[in-house]
Amino acid sequence: MVEIFFVKILVIELKKIFFPALIIFLFLSVDVFLLNDLQIDEVKKFPAFKTVTFDGAEVTEKIFAGKITVLCIWTTTQKNFEILSELNLMQKNFPADVQVIGLVGDKNFADAEKITKKYSPQITQLEVNDDFYPVLEKIRQVPTTIFIDNQGFLVGQPAGGADAKFIFQELNYILQKDSPKFSALKKIQDAILFR
Repeated sequence: MVEIFFVKILVIELKKIFFPALIIFLFLSVDVFLLNDLQIDEVKKFPAFKTVTFDGAEVTEKIFAGKITVLCIWTTTQKNFEILSELNLMQKNFPADVQVIGLVGDKNFADAEKITKKYSPQITQLEVNDDFYPVLEKIRQVPTTIFIDNQGFLVGQPAGGADAKFIFQELNYILQKDSPKFSALKKIQDAILFR
């Protein structure tokens, strides 16, 4: 009888230790898998391309060299005009190593030229072609703004829709990511989250 009592106490004590440890292990495992997925997403490089601007200049992926690029993919529908105007205004406040480029996602180039002259005259606009398909196939709405580093890699979070505030915040995050202030903040977050 005493042995059964001690076995029951032992089982209860093991449950107190085992189940919380199992839950913590599962959370950490899931977190590692999610982190790996994010790292895989961050290493995608913008595809090689050859196109022309509305001015007729030939352009390749080398346009990204030396700068962080805010690339707005848009079409000639009405809801895209707002973000073009916002980006045109925001570009004046960006550092010199940041450029804003538009990519017209439809082939209505005549209308697109009129729109850009009115809403975003300072932004270089690229004409779409099949070279952009690897990126365009992943876009679910227009406008969508993506960020490309000076090596041609996609960085940060894409901004779907005409949310200029999010675009500005995400760009600031990308620019500060390598700063000493950001590194210190990251160390504090890592210490708190036990990573």
